[in-house]
Order: sequence, then structure tokens, then C-alpha cells
Amino acid sequence: MRIAFLCPSGLDDPGPQRRFLPIARELVRRGHDVSLLMLHSTFAAVQQHRFVRDGVKLQYVAQMHVHGLPGKRRYYSPAGLLAGSLRAAAALAYAARRLRPDALHIAKAQPINGMAALLARPAAGALYLDADDYEAAANRFGGGWQRQLVAWWEDRLPRMVRAVSVNTSFLQRRCLALGVAPERIVEIPNGFDDRQAQLPPIRRRQALRAALGLTRPTIVYLGTMSTVAHGVGILLDAFAQLHRRRPDLQLLMVGDGDELPALRARAVAHGIAPAVRWVGRVAAEAAATYLALGDCSVDPVEDTPAAQARSPLKIVESLALGLPVVTGDVGDRAVMLGGGAAGVLCAAGDAAALAAGLEQAIDRSALLRAGALAQAEYYRWERIIDRWQTLYS
Repeated sequence: MRIAFLCPSGLDDPGPQRRFLPIARELVRRGHDVSLLMLHSTFAAVQQHRFVRDGVKLQYVAQMHVHGLPGKRRYYSPAGLLAGSLRAAAALAYAARRLRPDALHIAKAQPINGMAALLARPAAGALYLDADDYEAAANRFGGGWQRQLVAWWEDRLPRMVRAVSVNTSFLQRRCLALGVAPERIVEIPNGFDDRQAQLPPIRRRQALRAALGLTRPTIVYLGTMSTVAHGVGILLDAFAQLHRRRPDLQLLMVGDGDELPALRARAVAHGIAPAVRWVGRVAAEAAATYLALGDCSVDPVEDTPAAQARSPLKIVESLALGLPVVTGDVGDRAVMLGGGAAGVLCAAGDAAALAAGLEQAIDRSALLRAGALAQAEYYRWERIIDRWQTLYS
């Protein structure tokens, strides 16, 4: 079967790198011909537009709707955004029509790849949609019209396709509320593969800990530095409270984002700057190395529709390494942590509750590690992919 994914971003983004590429890789292992058609944040600078990785055919076809990586992004004017989006949609559609896939899978319900799918529809066997987020509720927009446009596509695309893959029960209920028949929805959480489950050599971890000045029990946050889509502000507030009674703890912050300077200033204002290490953006293949430096990882979250819709990759990847996770009891997170066997659940959006949860996870780290490894077995891509294949049948 020939399958093509339409991605509104590239391998620098967690979606294509850690959801769609692993899924494509597993589909290839089962005999399918799979392509990822993607946009790039600096398309003009890309030297290789077509390449193959683990049997998956990858192709960059146009510029994304923003320019540059998180933390260094340049946003276009409304006119520039509209023109660029139309060019990107046309490029994706052209590439898809040339492939003539049996299944054209829209990777995220967004305007650019949504338009591309409709333009390419005559050359495709059937359209499918993967809803792995609730963008209209999660993103920061330059204007209300942008939010309305994204919401329009998120509400209508699920009803235009043959079947929908979702990664949370919230998105499954949302599709049902939009009128999608239950048999046309398959819930498929995020997962991990064996490469992500391998602990880096102990010497490499020791060297990195020394280089970062990590000499005490460590809490790791891996992800976008954002107070809107991710509750990083709550995390810093919580760590400030925890640090007053547990000065023996350190916080490792891995990732980048537009709010990074403001968050670093927040840490200084709290008086916790000496106990916080800021690493910045790291390559996807290095994520496990940084997670492995921690005694627990943290997914700070508020109880919002966007948070309920999310299946955090950081949780799955932590479990794969046997690392306990502290997070708010929102959406499917309690299920992901086995009801607390693989980490600590606390009240969402509450810095004091998060501080208490972090302290509990550090003190119970050895016991929770066993629970994390056991819970991780439910999230191996090789187990999950059988559900994905049911979409096409």
C-alpha cells in the first residue's frame, strides 16, 4: 500500500520527528511504501530536499508558515502569511498528486496541509486525518482571524475524511461531538521505539552531568519553553517553593522557545538561578541522554482543553528510560502513569501541589522507576502500529 503523510512542519518539530516518522518506519517494516511530505522552517537553506531514512521517503517541498527554529523565529505579516501558506499548500498538493497514494494522511488538522489534501484528493485513494493536538486552543496567534481559521479546519476536516486517528480520549470525544461515526475513529497514543529506550553509556552520562554542574538530585524538563502551550511558569514557581525547603535539588531545563529570556528572568527573580541549568535546544537523538540525567522528569500543566488534548511525548520517552514523571491529573495523564505507579499525579495549575509532587517523586524515585519501566511496555510503537493499520482497512 502506498501511504503519504502531509506534514505542516519538518523533522525539527516533535510531530514529524517523534510521531509520524516512527509510525512511517513501522509501516515500512510491514511492507508499505511510505512518504513524508514536509515543510521546513528555513526551506531556502535546506541542502537535501529528498532523502530516505529507515526505508521512509522524506521530502521537503516548501517554506513553513514561520521562519526559523523556536526561540529564533520570524513571523510573517498577514499578507506574507497568506501568500506563503497558499504556496506551501500548492507545493504539498503537487507532491502528493505525483505520488498518487492509496492513503493520503493529513498530519495535523491545519489549514495548509488541509488545503493541500483537498487539492490532491482526486489523485489519492482516500483521505485520512491524524489529530494529535488542539491547535486553536493551544497556540498564540497574531490575530483573532488566525485562531478562527485554524478552528474552522479543526472542526471540519474530521468530517471530510474516511477515518481519523487521535492520540487522546479528549480528541476522540471531540470528534464524536463533531459528528464523526465511532467506527471511523481510532485512538493511537504517542509511543517510543527501542532506540529511545536505551540508556546512554554511564560514562557519557557522568561526563555530561559534570559538564553541566549537576552534582545533586535532578528534576528534568524537556520541551518548549512556553507558559501558554506548556506550564513552564508554574514549574519555576513550584521549584522556587521546593528549593526553600530542599536546597539539595537541581532543575535541568532542556529546550528553547520565544519565552526563554522571560523564563530565565523569572528564575532570577525567584532566587533559584544557581540551581537551574538551561541547556537550550538539543537534537532529537540527544533527548534520551538529557532525560537520563534526571531522578524524575516533569510535565507542568494547567487544566485546559489544549492540555486535555495532548499526549505528551516527554512522558512516554521518560517511561521508556524508567524515569518517573510528575504531572497534573489532566486528560489521559493518569492512564499514562498507570494511576500513579509510574510517577506522581498532582492538581493541575497549582504550584504548591507540583512542588509537593516533585519532592515525593525524588524521595520515591527508586520504587517509581520500576513502575515506569513496566508502564512503558504499553507504548512501544511496534505494539501500537497494529491499531494504526486498522485505519486503512
